[in-house]
Order: sequence, then C-alpha cells, then structure tokens
Amino acid sequence: MLPFRRLAGAACVALAAFRTAAAQQEVTPAPQVEFRAEGVLSPRAGALLGVGLNVRAGWYARVGLAAMAGASDGRAGTAGVQRLEGTARFLFDPFGERRRGLYAGAGLGVERVDGAGTAKARGLLLGVVGVEGGTVGRVVPALELTVGGGVRLGVLLRTRRSQGR
Repeated sequence: MLPFRRLAGAACVALAAFRTAAAQQEVTPAPQVEFRAEGVLSPRAGALLGVGLNVRAGWYARVGLAAMAGASDGRAGTAGVQRLEGTARFLFDPFGERRRGLYAGAGLGVERVDGAGTAKARGLLLGVVGVEGGTVGRVVPALELTVGGGVRLGVLLRTRRSQGR
C-alpha cells in the first residue's frame, strides 16, 4: 500500500506542476495596427498619410512596417511622395506604468518622389523618438519625430496592445 501512496502523491505533484506551468505560459499578443499623419518639416515641406503594423519582439522591443503616401514641395512644384519604412523601437515603459511612455528606435526605408515627369527612389536610414500617451478606449495615441530623408513630425494612433502599454 505504501508504494501506491507514493506513486499517487508523485502523480499529484506532477499534475500540479504541469497545471502551474500551463497557467504561466506567455500569451502572444496580437499585432498592433497604426494610422499615421505626418508633416514633413525639411528639406521640402509636405504631408504624408499612412498605415503600419507592429509586432512584439520581446518585452521592450517592437518591430514595425509602415507605408505612407503624400505630397511635398519640389523644385518644380508639388511632387508625390511614397515611403515604405521598417523600424525597430525600444520602449522605456512597455507595461504602461506611467502616464506617458517614451520610445526610441532606428530603421530603414525607401522613398519615391514623383515630380516634373520623373520618379526618383532612394534608400533611407531612420532615427525615431516618440512618446505614447495612455490608452484611450482601444487606441494608444503617439507623437513621433523621425529623422531620415528629412525631418518629420507625426501623430499616430495605434491599436491597444493586449499586454503592457
């Protein structure tokens, strides 16, 4: 009878450990969708509208891809602008413990400018700093300054993250 009690006790401990480990498994959060409105401050004034997608790459990191289109002042008048950018950003407050969360990052992009009957494309190296506000309903507003191919100031609306800010 004693070996049966030991076996039953060991089975109970193993089952409890399994249930505890299953309860602690990390939930993979859904990607964040973002909508962007940016003002191009230099070298040519302009405006861009875009959409992006961000995924978590750890507790403190997010990786994103954004596509934007708009217009800017060119040497020969108004020019159409399209951008595709990939960025990685580090969140200083990923769990939303403060009212506002700072972030900084870097990335690569490509810009295409259509003007005066010609189209030119060029690669970009990007630097990004921003601040996210608190969640408002299902949206997290952000203000972002981007340097690379000019200086841009953007207002972003991101969907709420399932974990953290």
